Amino acid sequence: MVGSVLVEMLRRHWRQALFWGLGIGALTFLQIIVLPDVDALQQLAELMETVPPAFAQMFGLNDTQYLATPEGYVATRTFGLLLLLVSIYAIVAGLNVTANDEERGVMDNVLALPISRWQLVLEKLLAYALMSIFVVVVICLLTILAVTLTPALGIDMGKIVLGSVNVLPGMLVVLAFTALVGTVVRSKGLATALAVLFLVGSYFIDTLGRDAANSFVAGLRAISFHSYYDGTNVLRFGFNAGNFTLLLIVALILAILSLAAYQRRDIGV
Repeated sequence: MVGSVLVEMLRRHWRQALFWGLGIGALTFLQIIVLPDVDALQQLAELMETVPPAFAQMFGLNDTQYLATPEGYVATRTFGLLLLLVSIYAIVAGLNVTANDEERGVMDNVLALPISRWQLVLEKLLAYALMSIFVVVVICLLTILAVTLTPALGIDMGKIVLGSVNVLPGMLVVLAFTALVGTVVRSKGLATALAVLFLVGSYFIDTLGRDAANSFVAGLRAISFHSYYDGTNVLRFGFNAGNFTLLLIVALILAILSLAAYQRRDIGV
């Protein structure tokens, strides 16, 4: 039955998505709520001026004047590393598409049901894409709550929502890439390693490329999906529809490749 896998995955795993959202959201909540007053922002900016540039760049703290503003504080504390955090969930979800069932030796039983391979992969991807949205919504709500409870941060809540939505395409890219390597390779461990390498490698290529603008690494930023996220600037300069759309297209292509790859796989080999 069309949609049966989608519904079953949502039924079985929505609590896991909720816990991930609450866990990551709690981190962002605590980072915001600890700010005592506006003066603390300026003190933090002065402190960051003493930090080595490479270290500051890694955490999106290169502009200390912007950091001293409420928007800058939330952008760096919340959205600077948010894609990296939610992508951990995306890797876990991507492995659940096919790799985990094959590792447990139950995929043969699953495919013995009246369901095609493409339907199985597609509906699992759709289910985890919806749960990824759910994770981001939970994080967004906790971030809004933290900003509301912090008098020093008078920020337009629409920008918080915008920053949260901005993380979704990159998260879907990691989900689809993990699902793809899980359908291609024969080992869950190898699939996990490749997904982590993809995530961490993309992050460091972007970070090093921004820090060393005149080096060859800067040219490699074009292949880093993280460079199209730019979470620390979305509150400052607004939404980049081009980058948002590009990442969605990449995620779609990776998902299609996952469907095609699994159609040709010898299950259990």
